[in-house]
Amino acid sequence: MTQLLYLDDSYLKRFTATVIEVVDDGVILDRTAFYPGGGGQPHDTGKILFRNLESLVTSMKREGPIHVIEGQLPEVGEEITGIVDWERRYRIMRTHTAVHVISGVAYRDFGVSITGNQLYEGRARVDLSFDNLSRDLVKRIIEESNSVINEDLKVKVYYLTREEFKQRPELMRVNSKLYEKYDRIRVVEIEGFDAQADGGTHVRSLREIGKIVLEKYESKGRKNKRIYVRVEND
Repeated sequence: MTQLLYLDDSYLKRFTATVIEVVDDGVILDRTAFYPGGGGQPHDTGKILFRNLESLVTSMKREGPIHVIEGQLPEVGEEITGIVDWERRYRIMRTHTAVHVISGVAYRDFGVSITGNQLYEGRARVDLSFDNLSRDLVKRIIEESNSVINEDLKVKVYYLTREEFKQRPELMRVNSKLYEKYDRIRVVEIEGFDAQADGGTHVRSLREIGKIVLEKYESKGRKNKRIYVRVEND
């Protein structure tokens, strides 16, 4: 079982680990800071160092998770140093937290939930359960989201038991059945504003996001409206 270091420290860029399994195109480690992808957030990339060699981590597979390697593979039992591509990771972190702000505003002010999202480096699409969504309303959501960012609220991570989680239905922004297999559920909370069950990486304070810029919006169904945004440095 791989220890997922990013769950408790999204800022960990470099770590040591031991190879516990070698597969055709990669390795499984006893611990990792590489995010394997999921929940709309893309996988990390980077490199591993061992025996004075350097191999690239070009992709991740969630099963394992497997670090897909370009270059020579280490052997089972070898110690490696993993280095996350931090610039890429940090852009994704800023984007992910920005999406939480947008969904938090939509939930607080309009009672709608996020129905899906896809994150990229500095860009995202967000699906919300609006019946109708005008350009003026989208602009209001983005403007209010930037107002929340300017408050520079802190972001924290904590865990709840399954029973504790059931007592907080506001955390269940997606199908609650998705959480039934977990004994401990990770929560990402923007203090004083919003909290959601989430397994991804986030910044520590909202000002790190920068500014959210609306690119476009469109209807994807009667109760599904899609917003495209990007994040820019202030």
